Amino acid sequence: MNPALFILMRLQVFGFFRRMMRGARSPRRAVFLVIGLSMIVLWVGSVLINAVAAGQRHHRVHAAPERFRDVAPLVLLGICMISIVSSSGDKAIAFTPGEVDMLFPGPFSRRELLAFKLIKSALFGFFIAFAASFAMLPYARSWLADYVGIFLSLLFIQLFSTAAVLLGQALTRRLYTVFQRAVLIAGLAIGVFVVRNMVVAHGGMRALYAFRYSDLGRNLLAPFDPFGRTITAFNAAELAQSAGEAALIDLGLLVIVVLLDANYLEAATAASQRRYAQIQRIRSGSLLSAGVKGNFTRRLPRLPWLGGAGPIIWRQATSAARSARGLLLVLLILAIGIGPLFGYALQNVQLARGLIGAIAWMTVMLSGLLKFDFRGDLDHMEELKAMPLRPAAMAVGQIIVPTLILTAAHLLLLGSVMLATTAHRGLLLVAAALALPFNALLMSTENAIFLLFPSRPAAASPGDFQMLGRQLIQLVMKAISVMAGLVIAVSIAAPVFVLLGGPLIVLTQIAGGILLAETCALVPLMAWAFQRFDPSVDTPA
Repeated sequence: MNPALFILMRLQVFGFFRRMMRGARSPRRAVFLVIGLSMIVLWVGSVLINAVAAGQRHHRVHAAPERFRDVAPLVLLGICMISIVSSSGDKAIAFTPGEVDMLFPGPFSRRELLAFKLIKSALFGFFIAFAASFAMLPYARSWLADYVGIFLSLLFIQLFSTAAVLLGQALTRRLYTVFQRAVLIAGLAIGVFVVRNMVVAHGGMRALYAFRYSDLGRNLLAPFDPFGRTITAFNAAELAQSAGEAALIDLGLLVIVVLLDANYLEAATAASQRRYAQIQRIRSGSLLSAGVKGNFTRRLPRLPWLGGAGPIIWRQATSAARSARGLLLVLLILAIGIGPLFGYALQNVQLARGLIGAIAWMTVMLSGLLKFDFRGDLDHMEELKAMPLRPAAMAVGQIIVPTLILTAAHLLLLGSVMLATTAHRGLLLVAAALALPFNALLMSTENAIFLLFPSRPAAASPGDFQMLGRQLIQLVMKAISVMAGLVIAVSIAAPVFVLLGGPLIVLTQIAGGILLAETCALVPLMAWAFQRFDPSVDTPA
């Protein structure tokens, strides 16, 4: 490979660390950087302490590596199937705009540029594997085997996706579409088999093991077994054998990639332009619409004036409609995947607690993704402030759409749970009734914090620890504010419910009314924060 490409990789590494440390000169950004680094150090330290303590007490669950060894091939198979089905022919080979302008006209062959991308991915895999190895340490018997197995797995995923892309360019579009549909049908057949066994046997893991140890499962998962065995290797001999097999598989994929060398430069140029546009949309807040192709042609009906909030609601609803594909995927995952599991977990108190915590975190993540409000209009704040609308009407209009979308997700989830089980039907109805006021409080809190401490929705580059610290602080502030609102609502509604001795619907109405009142109390705060927002000063870079 041309030595100039190695020099470019070295300069890009230095530039990565410069971007990571840039901006830490100001006191506020330095605090965010320290908090972000501290969070990573505490996380790694807690994992190591727990692993050492478990080893000293001899309480390490020896079945955990065995279970992970059984599940790891299924996970890799799922990732590979998703990469084939979702590939449009050029996604895995995308260059930055600067690389397109600098490298494509240069004296470099196609294979040199392909090697440049693969080596960069391998170097990045070293750091990703180092971080992921600590998270996967409870499922491994040694850190070295854990790190080597994860690194080889990352190489496998990268090489497989690249080979799939080059295969799509070598075949005609019609043949590749047929191949994608065949893979999708096979994946659906496997999913139906697992779900059917889960329903019959009342255990998802039992169904996975049934497929895993069937003749079809053994033959289909044979190429993926060495990676799971590498991560969970018992000793050095098994590590050397399994890692060697995994490395040979990666080498075979590399040979396939070289043999499938296609004239991908034109496709890579178009992919790079789309990727850059997606990054710009993500940074402006349109995360869910970043991968949506085409335009939304249908026109939503005009809404009433509503004191000035109507046009803002219509505009954000139109923006949400353009992301309908991503939203539909999220809602389907909620209904099909989590709902029936949660319905079954209501029979078990420990499982129910774990899924309730998962749903709580899922709600927080969804609230961060649904940026059809002030957060998505960060680059348009100057135009919003120039509109002849009252700040309070602007604030109300901004929070309506994400609140309704999040409420629809919760109602769909609760509905799927009620279809899966008849247990605790009353509590599920109470949760459905409180979904709207709770989500209104959550989105109001989210927007108030954003207007007071504006930031970009996504980090400007990987490893942006300043952004990580900022997001941690905002997450803590949001959690404290929402929990305080819930505590106030319960503290007022519970005594009234006890004194009146009424049905559960009375407690629901009182708590919902208090949550709506707290949301209304946050509207003046959002209006004041919107008024004081100065686009020339408060807009982050």
